[in-house]
Amino acid sequence: MAETTARPLHRAIEERLREGGGRMTFAAYMELCLYHPEGGYYQKSVPKLGKEGDFYTSAHVGRAMGACVAAQLHAAARKIAPPEEEIVVCEWGGGDGRLAEAVLDELRDMYPDTYRRAVFLAVEGSPYHRELQRWRLAAHAKRIAGVVPPDDEAAERLPKTAPTLLFANELLDAFPVHRVVRRGGAWRELYVERGPRAGTLVAAEGELSAERLAAWLSAHGPNAAEEGQRIEVGLAALDWIAGLGARLVRGFALFADYGDVSEELFGPHRMNGTLAAYRKHTASDDPFLAPGEQDLTAHVNFEWVAMAAEEAGFQHVAIRTQKQFLVDNGILQRLRSHDGRDPFSPAARENRAIRQLLLSDGMSELFKVLTMEKGAAREMNGASD
Repeated sequence: MAETTARPLHRAIEERLREGGGRMTFAAYMELCLYHPEGGYYQKSVPKLGKEGDFYTSAHVGRAMGACVAAQLHAAARKIAPPEEEIVVCEWGGGDGRLAEAVLDELRDMYPDTYRRAVFLAVEGSPYHRELQRWRLAAHAKRIAGVVPPDDEAAERLPKTAPTLLFANELLDAFPVHRVVRRGGAWRELYVERGPRAGTLVAAEGELSAERLAAWLSAHGPNAAEEGQRIEVGLAALDWIAGLGARLVRGFALFADYGDVSEELFGPHRMNGTLAAYRKHTASDDPFLAPGEQDLTAHVNFEWVAMAAEEAGFQHVAIRTQKQFLVDNGILQRLRSHDGRDPFSPAARENRAIRQLLLSDGMSELFKVLTMEKGAAREMNGASD
């Protein structure tokens, strides 16, 4: 990390430690590392996605994911709004805009009636990524309502005034998490403190930082956790889902991310939890290695998010593997015949991308898709005519 960007983040970490008497929660540390306006990982004007970045997403494996999201949104539009009513299509945390581009292209080409009545709103916290999205989505300029930060008035206002179709890929895993460890049959929180050497940070145990954290663990934490087992609790993501439910009057939401249900996430094979750092396509279990230079993330507990969604008033909350979601929304129909002589032909490339998305040892099983709705009356299980 360049010194000019490292200093503001390091100063912010030091200030937070002083304010906390020498420690801060891991959630506070993770938020600074990812979102500090000057030194946070997501705020920097450098590639984070794809070959030149630190990790890939489904949107970087061809355009099939976007096509299937578009099919699901089209089905949702038919369910939640009359044929002539305007709808808001919103992507939250869309990164470089690849997924939104594929979704809008598919809506335009395959579902023109839905495309014509849609206005698109992109909500993205990174100024760098907002500029990339404006460039990438230029072909759809007439349908763009805005490319705005999360605190923009449009992000708060539009879901209240029109039926809204919201989608997000790898958003929930980017919310800060608390880390806790099981000691003597009780939960202890893992805080961040200064290390023994200057400029280093370490994890240190302490009492739980908030009553809400204690209450959530008491109600939903693993009862059979092993001594010394670590888990993550993503209260921030649950709060965001609750806020979405409060704002969204009539609509549909789709979240794709990596994660699982509690039984899998809290099994004895995960003694150290799921927290990981990613840098240049290499995973590390050290969140203190390079603050601001590496992505910090933990698996999404989809069981907990589904609970929060239902408490927020969403109906028909459903969890599927990404593979099942793709099959339900017509990915197999996108496979194309070709003569096989040109492995780089458009048909061959798309077929390879589809196979990569569906392989059981890739994204297809680890990734899940959570869907939910409000104010809709008919059943919806994928694309419709």
